[in-house]
Amino acid sequence: MGELSYMPASSVIDTKHLEEAIRESLERLPPMPAVITRVMEMTNDPNCGVQELQKVISMDEVLSSKVLRLVNSARYGFPKRITTLSHAVILLGFETIRNLAVGVAAVRLVLRHGTSSPVNRQRFWEHSLETGLAASALAKHLRKDLIMREEMFLTGLLHDLGILFLSQNFPAEYRAVVERSECLESVYPAERELLGITHTEVGARMVEHWNLPPVFAEVMLHHHDPIEDSPFFHQVGAVYLGDRLSASIAAEAPPEQMPDLPAHLCEAFQLDNSSWSWCRREVEMQMDAARDFLHILRSP
Repeated sequence: MGELSYMPASSVIDTKHLEEAIRESLERLPPMPAVITRVMEMTNDPNCGVQELQKVISMDEVLSSKVLRLVNSARYGFPKRITTLSHAVILLGFETIRNLAVGVAAVRLVLRHGTSSPVNRQRFWEHSLETGLAASALAKHLRKDLIMREEMFLTGLLHDLGILFLSQNFPAEYRAVVERSECLESVYPAERELLGITHTEVGARMVEHWNLPPVFAEVMLHHHDPIEDSPFFHQVGAVYLGDRLSASIAAEAPPEQMPDLPAHLCEAFQLDNSSWSWCRREVEMQMDAARDFLHILRSP
């Protein structure tokens, strides 16, 4: 799932005190900006109009700029340049606007806390993109609507934010985790042993702190172990499978070679070697346009 760069840990970690420090750091995490919260409320309101939403978006210069850059990006490929927010909102749709707003805010809030990190950031974001695209492709494979596909893309893109938070805010301690792990996929047990808390728990606390919809916390918390009776089983399962598909790309496994996956997930997602290969091709074809989306998300 991608290599991790690291430096040797210099001392033994006091797990109990570190866990307390992590929890205190999470409590100090800034809240979601008021404009983003309002955008989430409005895009969930069936009575909200385009002009109303456009006025709220225009209150945030950064978000306004990113909406216009996104609608004119390769990801959507509209033939003519879009110059007004109202036109952009109509073309992108409320779900995409909400996802962009949440993504912009989440990435900005995390990246502003700490700059050093033992994790290979380029590979981190490549993996996040691949996971999001794969989750969206699986939703498409199941003939889910566009809203579900967009939701799966964003939850997949953000599923490992807990790793970013831990590695940036506690870089020395996280180096010890990295030292014990071969790739992003295998940090989970090392986190539990060395930190007393995992990136899944941290991610869930982050999105709960920001009052994001419950699906985000569920994906953050369970993307390594989807719970079959969860109301968000398909979203969590899609991100779990996206995680595994990203790993197969990193390992340069043959596209048609499906890894050993839980039987209930294969059944729920109608997966076989052929459909797995199709999903992987979908991800690889969309990566260039998705990198453009990520660049817009991360840029000032």
